[in-house]
Amino acid sequence: TNLAAMESASSSRVTQMIPAATASRSYRRQRREVAESTFQFLHFEIVELYKRECKGDQKKMLAKIERIGVQVGSRLAERYTSTLPRLTEQLDIIKFICKEFWIEIFHKQADKLQTNYLGIYVLHDYKFAWLTRLSHNANELKEAQGIVALAAGIVRGALENIGIKAKVTCEILTIPRCQFTIVDTATMANDSTASTSARTSS
Repeated sequence: TNLAAMESASSSRVTQMIPAATASRSYRRQRREVAESTFQFLHFEIVELYKRECKGDQKKMLAKIERIGVQVGSRLAERYTSTLPRLTEQLDIIKFICKEFWIEIFHKQADKLQTNYLGIYVLHDYKFAWLTRLSHNANELKEAQGIVALAAGIVRGALENIGIKAKVTCEILTIPRCQFTIVDTATMANDSTASTSARTSS
């Protein structure tokens, strides 16, 4: 219960650090400078806390950080889509994430979107804002893994709020370049069922 309360409090604080879309650009820039330094401190504290709690289990720690991101992403999607027409087409939702949502959260739109039109999307960010202050050494690469785990959770939470249940992973290519892979779990489940039925029939 204490852990759940802490995760909820952490997600609320991270959400509050991201300026509202209705604020003026200049005001949001000023808030963003303060918010980013506060975010970095909060993220560092979250990582250190989970390091101790998970006793060095990196996979477990990243899963907990991602879970906070999911809560944050859902709240942010609610905020940023409240005045928009409802998005129903999957590709339109992904494009919204790549453009408007990416700009609001990461200060620029994603640089490239690729898809196989079968429920898999790859979003490329050549200069991911949350990684620009890090270098490619071992210690900071570990820190970067925690940052992108939170970011992947935010994207996943936003998608779920808008209507897509997906698995979201992020691969760091060379800091600050990374790519997010979104796999629509419903589409993949349907494909798996179809493949099983085809094998059974044959």
